[in-house]
Amino acid sequence: MKKILGILFGACLLLASSANAGGMLGIKYGTGELDATKNGYTAGSTTYATASKSKDSEYGAIFGELQIPAVDGLSLGLEIIPFTATIMLENAKEAMTGAELSDHTTLYAQYMYDMGQGGLYAKVGYAKADISNITQTPNSSVSGTTTINSQSNSLEGPMVGVGYQSAEFGEGIVARAEVTYTDYDDISVTTTSNGSASVKKTAEAELTTFSISLAKSF
Repeated sequence: MKKILGILFGACLLLASSANAGGMLGIKYGTGELDATKNGYTAGSTTYATASKSKDSEYGAIFGELQIPAVDGLSLGLEIIPFTATIMLENAKEAMTGAELSDHTTLYAQYMYDMGQGGLYAKVGYAKADISNITQTPNSSVSGTTTINSQSNSLEGPMVGVGYQSAEFGEGIVARAEVTYTDYDDISVTTTSNGSASVKKTAEAELTTFSISLAKSF
């Protein structure tokens, strides 16, 4: 999927460049709330209940956008969060489950409504992050070991967002305030514990972000 996102953005860059289209480069700072749910499952004769957890975290991102000459106000963008994050769900009756995420990338289309002194915009896109490692860590009330047999290697899903862009401060620089929501697809991991039969465990996540950014047009 990451290769597809790169190919699509590269193709649009080529088309926009050939049409002498403008664009924008920017940096973003924000806070995100990740709501993760580990779905219930049965292992042998034991049933484990659904477990949920929310985590707030600050983040930074870089982004680039290209105007689509054929439609006034429409642009195509690519945003990258160049950091690694770890999600951990804990349950007193079982091992803690963690996933390490990296290279969170979002390809999106954005429409800007010009208000004269600034503008309002809406965006829709598709986000993807690599899952480099899923861990099962026993806690103090759980004995034995858990082995990861297979796992999902990506977390991805659709994104929607709205925001406000200021008028130019000078030299083509603008500020933005934005909120986005991403609904990720389920991820899964198959494990065995202490020689038991393999068990498939699934989890889902939603991400809500609030951010401010500075960008410069070109």
